[in-house]
Amino acid sequence: MKALSRHVIDRNGHPAAFGSATAFDLRSVAVPFGNCTEPSNVKAGGQQCPIRFQCAGCGFYRPDPSYLPAIEEHLNSLRADRETATALDVDDFVIRNLTDQITAFGQVADIMRESLATLPADERREVEEAGRVLRRSRAARGRLLPIVEVTQPPAAP
Repeated sequence: MKALSRHVIDRNGHPAAFGSATAFDLRSVAVPFGNCTEPSNVKAGGQQCPIRFQCAGCGFYRPDPSYLPAIEEHLNSLRADRETATALDVDDFVIRNLTDQITAFGQVADIMRESLATLPADERREVEEAGRVLRRSRAARGRLLPIVEVTQPPAAP
């Protein structure tokens, strides 16, 4: 997926590609809205995020365009959560946290969309196709059938 590796950014929209796809694979782990390079989370296979997957606020966050639909879906979810929280008359810090996440993820999504829009049409198609392939691959993970051992009853004497 070299086409996507050239478009990895950090949370501020700055290019953050590793020297090679292999290096990136070894030093990062997939998380719901991109990749993470935080060492303890990488070591734990993405299960030990110290800031509870508030990725867009983290310096170790490394999204690429293949995650754009997931980021947009997350933005919609955050907006709905903020509306619910407002209706529940929660403390202001809850609303601020949701608003800050909406702002941060929105900036990441905007930067990726703008970056894709500046690409030549053939390169943009290549990046978009690579993203579709990766999303299908991610969706298929965890949907494999379990391996079941079938044993034969002992033969009759």
